[in-house]
Amino acid sequence: MKKLVRSQTAKRLKKLDAEANRVARKPKDADAIHDLRVSVRRLNQELRVFQAWFEAGRTKPIRRRLRKLMKRCAAVRNCDVAIEVLKAAGCDSPERVAGLEKERRAAREELASKLEGWRLTDKVRKWREHLRVGWSGAGAESRDNAKGKAAKESVEENARRLLPAMTEDLFRSGHEAARPDSSHRKMHQFRLKAKRVRYTLEIFEPVYGSKTDQIMESLKGLQEKLGAINDCATTIEMIRRDRDAAEAVRRLAGEREAEFRSYWKQRFGPPERLRWKAVLGAADGKN
Repeated sequence: MKKLVRSQTAKRLKKLDAEANRVARKPKDADAIHDLRVSVRRLNQELRVFQAWFEAGRTKPIRRRLRKLMKRCAAVRNCDVAIEVLKAAGCDSPERVAGLEKERRAAREELASKLEGWRLTDKVRKWREHLRVGWSGAGAESRDNAKGKAAKESVEENARRLLPAMTEDLFRSGHEAARPDSSHRKMHQFRLKAKRVRYTLEIFEPVYGSKTDQIMESLKGLQEKLGAINDCATTIEMIRRDRDAAEAVRRLAGEREAEFRSYWKQRFGPPERLRWKAVLGAADGKN
């Protein structure tokens, strides 16, 4: 487990640093900002999953910083999303788009300033040194708590303990989120769970190898469907005073919700639930 913790932490810190520098160089690149957001989420989930292997208090300050960075990125990304959604809804008039572009420029300047501070202070390198202390096994001292137990388990044992339980919760939440009367908030919470499952599964790729390729594909498609719905909800909030545009976006959201329910029924039915359980419960470190 220590080897896995070291490699995954180093990998995700390196990716975060690269994406942050990319956005600093190309602050107008919407794809770069999206990729930075994904790298933040992946690192955050990795710190959540592996917190038992770090000394107490080492991960919380970093995760707070990550949340602040996510807010800066979201302020820019939401404007991009709103412009795309308005276009898809057929109501992207020059006046509406101009207001969002102005908001985006201001948010982009704030993000660029934040990332310049990261660059000057070499934030990620400091985090790497900060987290290295926990790799001594300090989190495994106690046999009487969950963290101590987790730190003493093998990679395969941790995978079998974590992932089947996470996916069971995912299927239960998905069943509720796919109901016709489900709220956008419930769908959003389900979307976050789907991301956590996917990013945790990525951590344990050395355990499962290609066995989980189909699961990963299904999760990626699920995120896309739910993300499209969330984009509509975000846009409605941003343009709520524009009744005509908001109504057009609500219609688009309804269409996307129907697509999500259809996808859920096709890819996450009872047979798939059993297959996931079999695959994830059979972690053996062999591809």
